[in-house]
Amino acid sequence: MPQANIIATVNGVPIDDKALAAAMQGLAQEQFHATLEDVPETEHAGLREMALERLIARELIYQAALAQGVVATQEEIDAEKARIVRMAGNPKDFWSRLAERGMDEAAFVRMVRKDVTADLMSARRLENLPDPVQEEIESFFHRHSDQLRRPERVRASHILFPIDPQDPDQASRLAEEVRALAKEGDFGTPAQKFSSCPSAPGGGDLGFVRRQELDPTFSEAVFSAVVGEVIGPVRTPFGLHLIKVSERDLPGLPTLEESRTRIIDLLKRIKGGELLSAWVEELRQEAQIVILE
Repeated sequence: MPQANIIATVNGVPIDDKALAAAMQGLAQEQFHATLEDVPETEHAGLREMALERLIARELIYQAALAQGVVATQEEIDAEKARIVRMAGNPKDFWSRLAERGMDEAAFVRMVRKDVTADLMSARRLENLPDPVQEEIESFFHRHSDQLRRPERVRASHILFPIDPQDPDQASRLAEEVRALAKEGDFGTPAQKFSSCPSAPGGGDLGFVRRQELDPTFSEAVFSAVVGEVIGPVRTPFGLHLIKVSERDLPGLPTLEESRTRIIDLLKRIKGGELLSAWVEELRQEAQIVILE
């Protein structure tokens, strides 16, 4: 595995290019719902700058957490590791993609430990954040009604077939065979038998999903599907998918009372973000940060 290059230090603790690459991949998924390789080159410099700032902030918070004795437990680390792998789809592909980016499992676990510990510390800083008052809630409701509109959602199930680079046609052949079975009867039974996704034991059920939560190609297929129809195979970076949409929830504007909990969460998130940003800036002023590139 190639040697990591140090790009910055925070109080002497290095941040390397492998961590930066992982952070850029995360930002690409957040902002473009795509892998970094699929994001236009013109956006890479901005993503790199944001990723480095995020890594520096995380390291500052992590160091503050250690100073106060806040450390993620092994159970919390394992749970977050499992969640990330599960969200990636096929675990085998996840680890191979990670290796291609120069990160082994040990480095990945260290990254997860820092992330979970930093999240715990951030939550501790905000645990006494008060709820917004009624006037703030009403004002937000009237000013941001479009933001509160319920997004279109569909309830979807899928069957995932990973693609073997040594025999890429094998997945296609199996998908066509299983599609015939899925169209003839219950979709959940072949999903339990053939799907490589962690959703397989539940018949491939993904629950209600929104467009931005999905791979773009998968999303386009799901939201174009007719309820009750089996579609596919659809190819994504995770493999081939057979998909069935069982319900569709159309968008609508909720009332103030229906929106209350969501508004409170949004306002607290905004206020919390402001407080954390101010705190990280204080940590930066007291820290020795060196950018090497």
